[in-house]
Amino acid sequence: MAHPTLGRRALLTAAVAAPAAGALAGPAASPAHASGNGGRFDRESPRFTIGVLPDTQYLFDEDRSDPDPVRQTFRFLTGGERESRNIAFMTHLGDVTEHGTQEELALASDTFRQLDGRLPYSVLAGNHDVSGADDQRGDSAYLKAFGPSRYARMSTFRGASPDGYNSHHVIEAGGRRWLVLALDWRVSDQGLRWAQSVIDANRTLPAILTTHDLAWADDTGAAALSQHGQRLWDAFIKRNDQIFLTLNGHYWPSGRTVLKNDAGHDVHVHITNYQDRYYGGAGMVRLYAFDLVRNVIDVETISPWLLERDPDERTPLEAEHLELTGPVDRFSIEIDFDERFAGFARAPRRRPVPPGPSCRAARSRTGGSTPKGSRARRARTARSCPPAPSPAT
Repeated sequence: MAHPTLGRRALLTAAVAAPAAGALAGPAASPAHASGNGGRFDRESPRFTIGVLPDTQYLFDEDRSDPDPVRQTFRFLTGGERESRNIAFMTHLGDVTEHGTQEELALASDTFRQLDGRLPYSVLAGNHDVSGADDQRGDSAYLKAFGPSRYARMSTFRGASPDGYNSHHVIEAGGRRWLVLALDWRVSDQGLRWAQSVIDANRTLPAILTTHDLAWADDTGAAALSQHGQRLWDAFIKRNDQIFLTLNGHYWPSGRTVLKNDAGHDVHVHITNYQDRYYGGAGMVRLYAFDLVRNVIDVETISPWLLERDPDERTPLEAEHLELTGPVDRFSIEIDFDERFAGFARAPRRRPVPPGPSCRAARSRTGGSTPKGSRARRARTARSCPPAPSPAT
């Protein structure tokens, strides 16, 4: 989406041109649980991560395109970080390109091939990717590049709507199966009937709904449903208790809110969009780290492209955008997953696991004791970070 007070390219062209982040990684033909760069995914671990990539349109914009920030993000997601963060999946929130031309989409399609065979993902159409009123628009350059055939070989892919603009995946992670719905930016009534059929066929799966336009936020980060988002909420989201998290782009600034569905349960509504930031977002990715032991989702926002730079050569603006730490970009959501999903799913049996990296790091800072902090943080940590045993004497 273009901001009403800013030119559509001003945010990218005003940035200092940066050196390329490197060549594309070579192809891989690895199984779904491994990556060609050695990053492996453990589907039984109770800790896993989902990557969320919003509006990349200023990086795929006619002759001003620069896919290097996105390429570096993909290297980050599929390399060693995939194993250390146990990355299960990535979802793009639409507006892949600025104009939806065949040339822009061809470049984006080629860039996304870096994920193929390494990390499953979903992509949905934003208003800059397509024209036409809704998902009944017919054929398009977007559909040729990011239609159902693109995902057919992914182990997570479960199908698409007849028009091809809406799809769904099932992720196996944390001893559960999770449904991801990727809906067109203007899903039609037919598309919503299809989405409901997917929910009905997967009644025991917690669901994450991704789309382009659902909520917007004010300058404080407080979010509210857009006009289209209200339609989705009334006709679909609030009626289906399985949907516990929604993710959308389109608007900036980023923001979040919590709404109550018809079952009286929380639905977390998040806006993620960094196109107004340095270098059109610099390939920023939001990482949702699920911890089913601590009953929390830890969220952070980083630019792997800027993190890869030599610190001595970063400009102040680049240093500022390495990682966003405001309350809408770095935060934690406390969810008792078993309790939240009890109305439709049994709690899974989980193997005992050692403390996670954050727990080990916390212990190292505190000499082995449980980390200090706010009451909520201490309570969360205590569930998975008991004091280390005393050494034998």
